[in-house]
Amino acid sequence: MNRILYYNLAGTMYKKIIILLSILMAVSLSEGKSSYRFIKPDHHGKKVKLRVKGKDRTYYKLDIKNPIEIVIEGPTVLKVYTRLEMTDQKPNSKVDYKIFCLRDGKKTHFTRSTKISSIAEFPKEKNSKLGRGRSFNLKIGPGKHSIKLFIGEKDKKVVYVRLLKKKSQVSKVDRVAVTPIEYTKQVPILVKEQQYEYYRAGGSDSLSLKLIGPASVKVLARLEYDITNNGGDKFRVEVNEDGRLKNTYLLTAKPSQSAVYAAPGVAKTLSNAETFYIEVPKGQHTYTFKVMDNGRNILLKFYIPSSALDNKP
Repeated sequence: MNRILYYNLAGTMYKKIIILLSILMAVSLSEGKSSYRFIKPDHHGKKVKLRVKGKDRTYYKLDIKNPIEIVIEGPTVLKVYTRLEMTDQKPNSKVDYKIFCLRDGKKTHFTRSTKISSIAEFPKEKNSKLGRGRSFNLKIGPGKHSIKLFIGEKDKKVVYVRLLKKKSQVSKVDRVAVTPIEYTKQVPILVKEQQYEYYRAGGSDSLSLKLIGPASVKVLARLEYDITNNGGDKFRVEVNEDGRLKNTYLLTAKPSQSAVYAAPGVAKTLSNAETFYIEVPKGQHTYTFKVMDNGRNILLKFYIPSSALDNKP
């Protein structure tokens, strides 16, 4: 009886351990699966399949003629995963390579070192060699941001790039609308029958916004264009802080299905609201806005966290 009881207890304990390990593995796999997802660049060179640990993965060829460009919306993290082509390298060779990054017009670079990988290959090229995977992360702030990856003008190396985007969990921020201190034209619009006040920039119209940081300002931008235009349009908004260039935002607009001018008879149409954010440093600052594309007007509306209302210069 004692021996039977022992085996029963041992079997029960073994089953509990197996169940616990299965739960932990399921949680781990689900977290790993949901933390990053593959994304396709907007502009890229040749699309290739690389076999890594027996699984085919999509990469994009990055060389002197083929930069990689993407517009990505934050807040998130963009992981840039790279593998250097090393077909002409000897075993155990260590090779450095450099990737340049143009981020909202600001240039930086990342240098990585690699050796020939034993787990990565071209599926149909037996004699090819690829470097070990090397990566770098780009922390993306709120709003839309343009990223361009390229290599040096005289660099003959070929790098294969895979982009992964991390999903960010952001708590909702209570925001209030703020009015510019100066503006030439206020434009009321209706969105789903509710009226909002926007302010025009472009052409002869201008505005300036005075804020006390630190704060993250949410900006809604709507492009005004000819009523016959049914396609998407790209436009650029230049933001200056205290008279100096702060940032330039590249936005894409499409005709809105819900926003119209409150005043009747306006022979233009409104785009959907494109969003970008301005990070205001500590202290009082003045912001001005310029449409980089000649002959275009935009409507802007501003929101700041309610907590920033208590900021002092």
